[in-house]
Amino acid sequence: MIAEMNGIAAHAGSPFTPGYGRAPLVFGGHEDELDELTRVFQTLDFGENHSVLISGLRGAGKTSMLMMLQDAARREGWLVISDDASAGLMDRVMETTIPAMLDTLEPATRTRLSSLGIWQINAQLEYVDRHRQTKPLLRRDLIALSEHIGPDAGILITIDEVSSGKIRLRELSRFALEVSHALQAGANVMIVFAGIKIDLDALLEQEHTTFLRRSRQLDFRRLTPGETRHVLDESIRIGGRRIEHDALNQLISVSQGYPYLIQLAGDYAWRNNPRSAVIDQAAADVAHEKAITAVQRRVISRVYQDLSEKDREFVQAMAQDSGRSKISDIVKRMDVSAQYVQVYKKRLIDTGYVRSDGHGYVAFSLPYLGEYIRSMNDEPAAVDDGWDAFPPPPSV
Repeated sequence: MIAEMNGIAAHAGSPFTPGYGRAPLVFGGHEDELDELTRVFQTLDFGENHSVLISGLRGAGKTSMLMMLQDAARREGWLVISDDASAGLMDRVMETTIPAMLDTLEPATRTRLSSLGIWQINAQLEYVDRHRQTKPLLRRDLIALSEHIGPDAGILITIDEVSSGKIRLRELSRFALEVSHALQAGANVMIVFAGIKIDLDALLEQEHTTFLRRSRQLDFRRLTPGETRHVLDESIRIGGRRIEHDALNQLISVSQGYPYLIQLAGDYAWRNNPRSAVIDQAAADVAHEKAITAVQRRVISRVYQDLSEKDREFVQAMAQDSGRSKISDIVKRMDVSAQYVQVYKKRLIDTGYVRSDGHGYVAFSLPYLGEYIRSMNDEPAAVDDGWDAFPPPPSV
């Protein structure tokens, strides 16, 4: 919503969305893939898009992509099942999500569905319970829903936060098996899994996930400088303000193409003086300091804590260099074999935190991870908090 404030067009709030689970106002990168996937909701011409795997480091825009797909599917009349890969996924979908979905369908569709003997629906055409004459199976639900919502719509299933824990992977494998049976029966279903690449790879190694190995795969990394500029500039324009050229360049440099940091830096710059028509250099300076501190505290510190001991040794060896690191130097610093280092190099590349940077070199792909590791070795500066003038009295 745009409102007039002090003679300028002002957004009702910040157009940036650094909070978790909020789709960005302007989506950067992967526009072609987004367009292709959303066309499926209009045409039902799936091609390779019955199953999609979205990988990428934390904050790279995977959840935002899922939300964009969900909104596009609903606009075309599709049913949407959205959840994460936490324990109890199958029960939540079958016992909560689908029953709630039934109550949103047209009365004629609910009547047809009730005649199948899968769900109990009362005289008011509201879901009551699941029939138990046959074993409840997700595949039955998906096939029935797909057949009775009509030929011009389908079912989108999005599963976020895929984890490589053994118990979670077993449940996801069973879930995938049920979806594959529904697809084989002709159900119009698109399923999208999102997570870190190393976790998605672990899912593909499970039983019953053969059809997922043929999935469309999208890898979310950093945006280009041009894409970053577009997201920042266009979000500010839609919000009803403009930004000085040098201030915009500074926000681009600060964010380093990392989607979460783009939203965070843009939000800090916007809120610095929200009543001004122009975001100036002073606002960009404030955003610079606040955004880096916040991303290191909220994301990078947690990423580092999640790494294994040997992964940490690898990135600590990398952090001794201000730019890219030579693999042979990492071998010397870790005092291990080159073959050993290659194992952890691959693991870290698969997490998205490290990337190859020319033959024999690696670099951090998560901005400010190297700086965070180096800062842990810095001695904290002494802080005068005023209490030196008030020493504690001796105990009585």
